[in-house]
Amino acid sequence: MFLLPLRELDFFGVFVTPAAPLLLANVVLFMLARWVGGRIDLNRYVWNRPLFEVTLFVAIFALTVLTLRPR
Repeated sequence: MFLLPLRELDFFGVFVTPAAPLLLANVVLFMLARWVGGRIDLNRYVWNRPLFEVTLFVAIFALTVLTLRPR
């Protein structure tokens, strides 16, 4: 199982918060989820599309953090 250490990353002498790579991975997963939702026409069941997309982004980010944290 792949676990990402949740500590600062040294990027050429600059410490980067561990949330940065997770956010980049989250953007990719979010775009994939939006594409799949568009293919199956999920938007016709959604009342407020921007609110749904923010909620989807937060849910994917929370699942990513909870999945990759060490036990």
